[in-house]
Formats: sequence, structure tokens, C-alpha cells
Amino acid sequence: MTFINEFTPPEDVEKYGLKQIDKKFEFGTTSTRQWTINRERDIYLRHVARAGGSDIEVRNQLKWTFYWKGHELSMRLDLLDGSGGDGEPGWSHWRLVLVWFNGGNGLPEPLKPHRREILADLKDALTTYQGAGVYSGNYTSYSVTLDVDSECEL
Repeated sequence: MTFINEFTPPEDVEKYGLKQIDKKFEFGTTSTRQWTINRERDIYLRHVARAGGSDIEVRNQLKWTFYWKGHELSMRLDLLDGSGGDGEPGWSHWRLVLVWFNGGNGLPEPLKPHRREILADLKDALTTYQGAGVYSGNYTSYSVTLDVDSECEL
């Protein structure tokens, strides 16, 4: 099974504690009920907050939860650029700036050996997300560039 974009079923809101996760984010909290999920692999990506204001640099700083095989990771991804419209190829360029787990920076120790796999899964999820999840356009194809900031602890 691959990643899919879908509205989050009520039973999964309960199963993954999404309402409690939403409360962890101080500003720009969203009650979005969509996600990008791979059920077979027990992985999901969910946009949970956006910085406010009119400054494009700040507005493109997005907070996400990335649930990876039993571990709920929080992260900040900055959207650097993107393009594409209906009936055209689409693309986006992201920078992973920060990952935190249970209040600490970086991956938890049991996940550190899986760093490459986690980044590959994140890139796959972002590719399926296509910039807007269930609200994405009808692209002929979609690609993602994912950079890891030099200050990001993994």
C-alpha cells in the first residue's frame, strides 16, 4: 500500500489521539481532519499549524506531526518554493528545520538507526500530500525536493 490523502475517519481521530495532539501547538492550531497516511506501514503525515502574519517567509513555516511506526514526531518544515496547476506537473521544495520528540530535539535513540528510512518516508508522504492533501489539484505528476537544514538534529 502507498500513501493516500484522505479525511481522517472519526475512529482514527480517537485511535491516534489527534485532538490531544492539536492542543500541543500554541499558535496557529488547526483542527484539520485530513492527513496523508500509509495504513499498511502505520505512518501518517499531518499538518497541524502555520505561523501567522503576512511575511511570506514566516507564513511558510509549517508544523507537522509525522507518526512513524508507533512514534509521534513533531517537526517544522519550511516550504521554500513550489509550482504547478491542474493538468500540469507540480513540485514543491521543502526544508526540514526541526524535529522534536517528547520535548527534546532530534530523533529518539531507537529511531536514529532508521534516519534514512524516516526521511525517505517523509519525502514519499510529502509527494503524495502535493502541497494541499485532499485539496490538491489534479497534477499530471508531482515531485518533492526535501533538504535537511544544517542545524536540524537527527
